[in-house]
Formats: sequence, C-alpha cells, structure tokens
Amino acid sequence: MIGWFDVENLDKLLKDFYTAVGIRISVFDENFNLVTEYPKEAPLFCSLVRESEAGREGCRACDEAACRRAKKLREPHLYRCHAGLQEAITPIVSEGGIVGYAILAHIMPEENYAQAVNEACALAAKYGADAKACFDAVTQIRPRSEKQIRACVHLLDAVATYVYSKNLAAWKKEDISRQIDLYMRQNLDKDLGSDALCRKFLVSRTKLYQIAAKSFGMGISQYAAHLRIEEAKRLLLSGASIAETAEKTGFSDYNYFCKAFKRAVGRSPAKFRAGV
Repeated sequence: MIGWFDVENLDKLLKDFYTAVGIRISVFDENFNLVTEYPKEAPLFCSLVRESEAGREGCRACDEAACRRAKKLREPHLYRCHAGLQEAITPIVSEGGIVGYAILAHIMPEENYAQAVNEACALAAKYGADAKACFDAVTQIRPRSEKQIRACVHLLDAVATYVYSKNLAAWKKEDISRQIDLYMRQNLDKDLGSDALCRKFLVSRTKLYQIAAKSFGMGISQYAAHLRIEEAKRLLLSGASIAETAEKTGFSDYNYFCKAFKRAVGRSPAKFRAGV
C-alpha cells in the first residue's frame, strides 16, 4: 500500500506542535522514509553524529527499528536512540492500516541528567564526534521531567489521530486494490479467503467486498478463483505437470482442481495442455 500525505498542512501542524511543546517532531511513511519534520534543521548534536557515514547509517537504522517496533506494538512508546537521546514514536493508523509514524526526537531527561549527558557523549564519540563539541551541543537541549515527557507522548498520540482524522495522511483506495491484486497474484498457493485478506490488509470484510466489486468487477472469492485458473492455464502451457500446477495455484486436492479447471475452461487440464 502506498501512503499519501498532505505535506503542506502537515508542516503547519508540526510547526504548531513544536511552538507549543518545544520538541522536534517528524513524520515517516509506511516504508520508514522521512516525509517531513520540524524544525527542518537537525540539532547540533545530531549534526555532529551525522558527520560520519557510520553516524548517518546509525540514525537511519535507529529510525527504521523504531518504526518496526511501533508497527508491531501499534501504540506509542519511549526508547533511547543509538546516540543516547530519548525519543518517542506512535503509529498513524488509518482504515487501511498503518500509513506512517510520528516521532518525537532529541529529548534529554531531567532525572539522572549528568549520566545521560555522559552516555550521549560517549555514544557520539564512537562515530568520531569531538567530545567537547558533543558536550556543548547536548547540553543545549532543554531537559524534561519524566512527567513532561510522558505528557508529550500522549500529545504525540493525539497528533497522530488528528493527522488521520483530518485527512493529512491516508491510503489511496486504488493503491489498496492494486496491492491486494498484487498480493493475490504472488500468493496463489496460500489462503486467499476474505478473512485472511482482511487480516493481511487490516480492512473490514465490508470494505474488502467494496474494493473487489469496484476494482475487480466480482466478489473476492470469484476473483481468487479467476486468478488461479488463469495461472493454471499459463503453467500447463509452459509444461508443468497437472499435480504441480494444482499445488502452485492453491488446490490441495488434485481431483477438485481438475473439476474446477474443467468447469471454468470447458476442458480438462490434460486436454487443455495437449491443445485438444
């Protein structure tokens, strides 16, 4: 599925959030790519870490790992980034599933502040960053109490809900149908029943039926059967055995496959392959 973002209005929202809260906020898409952020310029501490290729890769990998956790948890959570700063993430959930992620970044805790500073500087040093420059940069970040941080996480979750409810992020319906079609074509040997597809694409059964009727011109089970027979015809003409064809197109019963094929094509698999 391909997400769509209203970046212009999203930027306004992130700017308002930063003005009120004073913590950097970013939005990533469903493939863990940055969509937008505010402020646009990275904090000095992060710029120092990203001066090296290893530091840049560390940031990228850390963001991706956070998104993957949020995808699994499906709720906001706090974590420490690879360079020692606290961050928070929450998924942006739409009708078609998780369309993206909102991240609060570059937070320093008031509790055990000196220890947090030392740990951040030590981690940054592993990427070749200058120790004094890192110390000066990280101490520029305003520390927050645990209570403030958790309040900001709740606000972040509210922002994610607002983003979806105001259509600042959404799935394009045609993209959902295209992805369902692609998935079905690539997984003909798997369960393509409505329940399995609803779980896979996080849509209701009613929504799935609407997509099938509009995009495929038939019910979802009929479309699965159609795709399987078309692929079976291709496999048989390419020289595959009837048993192999049945298995690859999701028919566990050889005899049932032969009956279904003849009913759809008007000829048995053997006669079709022979051109009779």
